[in-house]
Amino acid sequence: MNAELILSAILILVALLLFFTRRQQRSDRHVALRPLSAIAALDDQLGEAIESGRQLHVSLGQGGLTGTATPTSVAAVHILNHLAQEGSASGAAPLATVGEGVMLPLAQESLRRAHDEVGRIRDYKPSMAQFVAVETDPYAFAAGVSSVIQQNQAGGNVLVGRFGPEIAIIAEAAARQNLKQVIGTDDPSALAAATAVTGDLLVGEELFAADAYLIGSPSQIASLQVQDVLRAIIAAVILILALVNYLNG
Repeated sequence: MNAELILSAILILVALLLFFTRRQQRSDRHVALRPLSAIAALDDQLGEAIESGRQLHVSLGQGGLTGTATPTSVAAVHILNHLAQEGSASGAAPLATVGEGVMLPLAQESLRRAHDEVGRIRDYKPSMAQFVAVETDPYAFAAGVSSVIQQNQAGGNVLVGRFGPEIAIIAEAAARQNLKQVIGTDDPSALAAATAVTGDLLVGEELFAADAYLIGSPSQIASLQVQDVLRAIIAAVILILALVNYLNG
């Protein structure tokens, strides 16, 4: 019974928080989200690539749409959608690489749709999205992506999706060309390697929240605010319980 009461209380709290945050947005009040430097860096990199006349490189990793990689891959596609739309409007769509066959048509459709929406469908080419490394070896994928970056003289490097420690090879190839980088993944070993080359990281849940920051629909922003509030409440409860146990011990 206690567990059911706690669960009911949490659900009611979540519902109330969603109601009040959505109401706040309807009243045209300013809604503040936690600042994420990597989100700002995405648009900055795209702008610099456009100014330099070079393509921004975006890799979606080797994750697919099945298994544990699904949420990460979906979040990566959302980021590509944003960059594709913004870049296509300026005639400088990004170059996408994928390491999983199912992701290739998704990346191609993202770029095609972006060109169509801004009236530049004639500029679209399927080769703007490339499948790299037929082998399942992640290091073969990393070598292939590194080659794409070097051959196309990319104007920036965005790595979002499922990567492992092989991400260090790609990041190092971009660093040798003095490219700014944004990296977002859910793999701890990949993030550890990424910290050596850039401070613009989307760590774990920040990658999943990127679409809300980039698109900013009311429901997405409300959801993020509720998560932040719940995170603070949970942290406070843990601290209080730890203090009570300490005093009683």
